Amino acid sequence: MARRIEYIGDPVLTLAQVASQCRIEPEDLDPVLIDQIIIPGVTGQCEARTGASIRAALYEEDWPAHYPAGHPLDVGQAFEVVSVSALQPDGAWSEQAGPFDLRQGQRESFLHFPKGRPAGELRIRYKAALDLELQPSVRNWLLMAAATFIKHPEMFVVGQALAELPSTFLASLISEVTVPPRF
Repeated sequence: MARRIEYIGDPVLTLAQVASQCRIEPEDLDPVLIDQIIIPGVTGQCEARTGASIRAALYEEDWPAHYPAGHPLDVGQAFEVVSVSALQPDGAWSEQAGPFDLRQGQRESFLHFPKGRPAGELRIRYKAALDLELQPSVRNWLLMAAATFIKHPEMFVVGQALAELPSTFLASLISEVTVPPRF
């Protein structure tokens, strides 16, 4: 399972975009609620639902020795391998020189090793992000979800988290980037 190390990009929505979707003037919205709860909440829900990196981030995942070259990375929309390290017998990690070949599909990215996969357990760091210009339906999903939370906050804003939308009517908007189950 991949771990997000840090976000490296700007949030995927702005207060102005959310206000426009809601047909409300930006100054009539609570910027703290939008910027710190709604936008991160809908982004997180979309990432959890799709398995794709919606906002640009750095990820790290460990591959057991039996994962072959060409295995998919856990998070969809990976676009750059930052490093690959191999576990040494003494427990230390040794960075591998490469080359690495990251092949991007619509939903998944596959890591190949042109000179052969390094032996043993690997730790892979990579960057991933969805290009919302190429997938405008995902931006629509995010905006519709944000607008729903703003219009009906008593149903969805619970403490400092957002409850999931009760319907799957928006699911088709994100289906093109949803990583297939691996079980």
